[in-house]
Amino acid sequence: MKILKYTAYLVLAVFIAIQFVPKELPENDSDLSNDIIQVTETTEDVKIILQRSCYDCHSNQTTYPWYSYIAPVSWLVAKDTRHGREELNFSEWEALSKRKKIKALNDIAEEVEEKKMPLDIYTIVHKDAVLSDDEIILLINWTKSLSGAFLNEN
Repeated sequence: MKILKYTAYLVLAVFIAIQFVPKELPENDSDLSNDIIQVTETTEDVKIILQRSCYDCHSNQTTYPWYSYIAPVSWLVAKDTRHGREELNFSEWEALSKRKKIKALNDIAEEVEEKKMPLDIYTIVHKDAVLSDDEIILLINWTKSLSGAFLNEN
């Protein structure tokens, strides 16, 4: 019984100690001038879906819930957000070349069609981020339309 008590104290001490490790969550940016929603033809429905299901990982507009500040969860949130922004950052859309925009749109369509995005680990906690079949179709049609517009530009 003593070992269990000491183990519990040790686990608690480690949990408290790791709270002092810097969290380094990626910072947000209020500048939306290069954001895909601002610079492309995007319907209100698509805007809502992107903001609800994609923006926490793929924009500079991440909403960090309370548990994002508690280690070790904070480390996972920081890692996933950094990785998501590296793969695609909707807040920096205008910085992409036309070729990269078309590739990103094709990748978006493929990922949502195959239900790879949003990630399962994200939707476990964020149930409202799960895409319905109608939303998947809407996003695919939007990406195809936007990609077509880029292809038809001079």
